[in-house]
Amino acid sequence: MRITWYGHAAFLIETDGLRIILDPYRSPDSGGYLPIDEPADYVIVSHENDRYHSHLGQITPPFEVVRALEIPPEGVNLRGVRVQAVHVFEDARRLPEDEVAIIHFHAGGLHVVFLGDLGHPLSEEELAPLRGADVVLAAAGGPPTIDFPEIPPLLDAIGPKLVLPMHYKTPKIDLNVQPVERFLEVLPDDPVIRTGTTSYEVTPASLPHRRTIVVLDHLR
Repeated sequence: MRITWYGHAAFLIETDGLRIILDPYRSPDSGGYLPIDEPADYVIVSHENDRYHSHLGQITPPFEVVRALEIPPEGVNLRGVRVQAVHVFEDARRLPEDEVAIIHFHAGGLHVVFLGDLGHPLSEEELAPLRGADVVLAAAGGPPTIDFPEIPPLLDAIGPKLVLPMHYKTPKIDLNVQPVERFLEVLPDDPVIRTGTTSYEVTPASLPHRRTIVVLDHLR
């Protein structure tokens, strides 16, 4: 599996012959990230936010759209990739209008979790399907997503071997969020790999023995 970070919360997952884009932003309205003008087989959006998380107009068609909040409890099968969603919220008030989804899927022998705009600690019921995941794509900029003191216990509960930060401050995003260094400060015991690249390849055999943070450069 190859994981590419476009910028903000947008990723490209290449696995089992598929190209899956997660949470595409709208350029230039989200800041300085360039358009995601690439093809995809599927585009999965965690919630409706056309500026930062669900813009479809710059991706090269044809592609199929999967709206995570509409995925049934048993999940959907995308040509062999099983995708499921956990309904959560953007903050601890858990208001209906702030509902978002954690996306998680099994492919290439790996269980990958995309935390999206999660903004609160998880209940045991919410955690249960995520426990034991191999890879977590985690918002790392603090509020309005999950606050820094809540990040270590969340990752401890899920138990991934790899964590890829996203949704943090760079010169190309116009949100009032913190840089990735603040995220790293609350996880001082985790090894950090700064790849200097925009992609990272992972297989079950290549997973580290202890939780490791992989910081990618943004492609766009």
